[in-house]
Amino acid sequence: MKRTIGFLTLMIIAGGLLQASAYASGSLSTGQGISARSAYAMGKALTFQKLVCPSCPLQAADLTEERAMSLKNSLEARDAVNKPGTPDDEHIAVLCPGSRAAGCDGKPDEQELVHYYLKRRFKM
Repeated sequence: MKRTIGFLTLMIIAGGLLQASAYASGSLSTGQGISARSAYAMGKALTFQKLVCPSCPLQAADLTEERAMSLKNSLEARDAVNKPGTPDDEHIAVLCPGSRAAGCDGKPDEQELVHYYLKRRFKM
């Protein structure tokens, strides 16, 4: 009985450590209540509603693999003290919780969703 309790305790601790490492990686986790498929679909929709559209900063022809890499780098460095200074640092500000985004209360992290979409779409 003591071995079983010890084993279960060890498994719970190991599971907690694995979950913590997933959060630290910057990837979406199922703990946020959004499935991988939903995150991809939401990220794609946000990309083409707020970043790449006729009235957006970028046009459809601008979304090349190189530009996607620049957007990804800006999204990854959003919380960093030293930013890489890509041309897309200002573009991502329209996504919640960006400085130019409106009505972000209660919304998911749109920047994280777009980051998820770009990484999978362009296999980065």
